[in-house]
Amino acid sequence: MVKILHISRPVAGVGVYISLLSKYINSNQFSNAIICNTNEKIIAINNDLDLKIDHFHCNIKREIRLVNDLKCLIKIYKIVKQLKPNIIHCHSAKSGILGRLVGFLTKTKTIYTPHAYSYLSAESKKQQFILKNIERFFSLLPSTTIACSASEYKRALVDLKIPKEKIALWNNSIENKILLSTSNFLTKLPKEYICSIGRPSFQKNTELLVEAVTKIKNTHNNIHLVILGVGFYSPTLEKIEKSILDNNLSENITLIPWLKRDESLAILNKSLVYVSSSRYEGLPYSVIEALSLSKPCVLTNVDGNKDLIKNNYNGFLVKQDANQMAESISKILDDIVLRKRMAKNSRIEFENLYDIKKNIKTLENLYFQKIK
Repeated sequence: MVKILHISRPVAGVGVYISLLSKYINSNQFSNAIICNTNEKIIAINNDLDLKIDHFHCNIKREIRLVNDLKCLIKIYKIVKQLKPNIIHCHSAKSGILGRLVGFLTKTKTIYTPHAYSYLSAESKKQQFILKNIERFFSLLPSTTIACSASEYKRALVDLKIPKEKIALWNNSIENKILLSTSNFLTKLPKEYICSIGRPSFQKNTELLVEAVTKIKNTHNNIHLVILGVGFYSPTLEKIEKSILDNNLSENITLIPWLKRDESLAILNKSLVYVSSSRYEGLPYSVIEALSLSKPCVLTNVDGNKDLIKNNYNGFLVKQDANQMAESISKILDDIVLRKRMAKNSRIEFENLYDIKKNIKTLENLYFQKIK
């Protein structure tokens, strides 16, 4: 039995990654446990028997807090010494630093998945320089980077100069048949709407979506955008709410708080088009879910998004430009033949590349290779 110990803040996409991995990996060969802040609102992580995997509490914070980070390092070290896992698999920047340090100190095989490199979130060149060099420094430790997309693999190889033999690729993947529930919000929404999932933030660049809807409204007065996932760490929420009011879009944009995954997907399932204005991504689960539900997509042409969409095949890739985004959304809304063709192609793309039952063996083999 190969024991995998995950270190993470299992919220949003990272939580989905660990949850699905734990559910679909061969439980006769692998066991999973996780170190996380159990006081946070985290995604449920169960095995294939729907039993909760072992959770070990550690107050991991998103922000750099030296005293707290040192306490976490010591606690993780003690847990690793106690559990003696075969592999530490750490997720995202903070857990990646702590996990790789502990792996080095305890001589435990270590894997790091960035889920979008931290330096991509930098809002200044100085901050980007610092974060990139932090990532580069910790990549020198004896660990393997498993990128979640081809774009992330390229970042590791080109930006961070990580040797090819220390990098692997396993695409984010989801279940073929998504369980959908009902949602009270559906009764409050119009019959036709477009949808986006993601907290208002620098990464998601929600301002661009609002600007695009403002432009679409000039020709499509009934345009309606539903933004899901609002409220959970949404640093630009007030700015977005003000922009909606200033542009008289209260009847055109609905903000919905963080819901259970099956409830959010029920809302996504009823939408006409999925849209994303992100500045960067790892490999966004929201888009993979949209593909699985046969949704044409209009996405910004950035890391993660561009790995999932083939332009004019299952959607459109656009610049960070409200006019281009508005035009592309309108084109799909106005052409039902185009919309149906893209919808069909989205499902084909999902079945070929992002079905976790087909892909999980690749990850299992990467784990086995790590402990050879």
